[in-house]
Amino acid sequence: MSNNHISSKTFSVEEFVSDPNEALEKGEGAPVAITAKGDVQFYAVPAKLFEDIINYVEYMQRGNTELKTAPGKFNLTADMVDDMTERLKNLSDDDLGEFIECEKNT
Repeated sequence: MSNNHISSKTFSVEEFVSDPNEALEKGEGAPVAITAKGDVQFYAVPAKLFEDIINYVEYMQRGNTELKTAPGKFNLTADMVDDMTERLKNLSDDDLGEFIECEKNT
């Protein structure tokens, strides 16, 4: 592994294992490099930073996949809306059940 790393804070595996919270606190919100025999083995990152990274990656991946959908076959006309409106007006509260979007049962 390379000695080059992206973190300004470095801890040995032993130091990290003995107190991972201290290592992350000393990183002050940034990644900390965890090393063995002078080589970076992995980076430890605070949960918030990891979540931000994942959100960013997901954001950057949007639009890179083809969205496959079935075309809609519902063509709503003004006459259909008028017909549905009249039918709803004539329903009783019992017919409407828990539906409360109508004046009759609010």
